[in-house]
Amino acid sequence: METKDALQLLGLSDKEAAVYLALLQLGRAPAYSIATKSGLKRPTTYVILEELIKKGLVVQIPREKKQLYVARPPEEAFALAQERLDLAKKKLPEILALTKGEATKVNTIYFEGIAGIKQILEYRAKDLEGKETVAFWATDHNAPKELRDYFKKDYVAQIKKGGGSTRAIAPLHENLHEYRVLDATHNRKVKTVPYEQYSSEVSIDTVGDVVRVQDFKNLQGIVIENEEVAKTVREIFEMLWQRI
Repeated sequence: METKDALQLLGLSDKEAAVYLALLQLGRAPAYSIATKSGLKRPTTYVILEELIKKGLVVQIPREKKQLYVARPPEEAFALAQERLDLAKKKLPEILALTKGEATKVNTIYFEGIAGIKQILEYRAKDLEGKETVAFWATDHNAPKELRDYFKKDYVAQIKKGGGSTRAIAPLHENLHEYRVLDATHNRKVKTVPYEQYSSEVSIDTVGDVVRVQDFKNLQGIVIENEEVAKTVREIFEMLWQRI
């Protein structure tokens, strides 16, 4: 996990994380220096700084000639996040009470960006340990290198650690050859379909009651939590699996 990814898990946007990290490295600094360091435009940097001040992660130091900013220490940032989480947990019983009678409601969450795709694949990982994933895998030749590296290392390690297995239907494409070589090692059974028939760049898989859809080219995806939806996807998979 990258440093910026860790900050995004605290609730920071990509730009907020960039500004916060830049300020940590600069110490006390004016907005123009922060903009240069973070690679953002100055007007954008001012807006982001105001957001970070509201979140308690940045302090503005008033001066006669120019405003200086300083980041609060990282340990304080994590402590603030934990404090907010603890406060939110106190409201959990009330929130759960609102869901009574809606057990069959489909829960859908949208993600975007490289970090979003990673979050999809790590979603409820602990709850799904030891279970089989069935998947309609996609080609990855238009996916960013960072994401391809993640597939080959971190995601595989997550599945292996959790004791899970995978069956998948995948395109027969030269870019995917290195994955196929390692299928047996990583407890995967894969059936391939000629690329001319199946060239999808969108991967769909299901495990437990979760269905995950990931568009590697446009870096968008969704998670659907619903037993009936997951059952339907699995049944479609099983029909095709038997015929290939």
